Amino acid sequence: MRTIATIEGQNVVELNDGTVTYTSKAAIDSDGAGLSHGDPYWQNDTSLHDVDGHPLNADLDKYIVVPPIIPKSVVGIVLGCQAFVTNTINGLDTAAVVGDIGPRKKLGEISIACAKALGINRSPIVGGGDAHVIHYSIKPGVPALVDGKAYDLQRYK
Repeated sequence: MRTIATIEGQNVVELNDGTVTYTSKAAIDSDGAGLSHGDPYWQNDTSLHDVDGHPLNADLDKYIVVPPIIPKSVVGIVLGCQAFVTNTINGLDTAAVVGDIGPRKKLGEISIACAKALGINRSPIVGGGDAHVIHYSIKPGVPALVDGKAYDLQRYK
């Protein structure tokens, strides 16, 4: 086990089996092919694209956003890999895909669809939560399968 980084006061740890894990907040990310939902920071693209080359849709795709230190620090490909997210307060969990690479000093972002599955207010303006109660588990090198939808691994540039 090794600590990859400490971001926003939280340790990002790589376990002996290659799993990356941390507990953090849940900021709501609306980036991608869907609507902006009034988010002033909205971007019409995500780092991961579907098989047709389109960005993910935050309303439909359960994805998480990770800082660039994670894909740069592990052996397996992170973008498009399997993730699991758990709300430790209400016990709700969901499979997700690592769908976007975010700012290097920000930890704990999830798509609108992921927030809905976790029982979290999904508004990118007033939703999410600052409490460090969301547990993230990432499986680098393992292509994500979320609600029957398969994702391809893609190298982060």
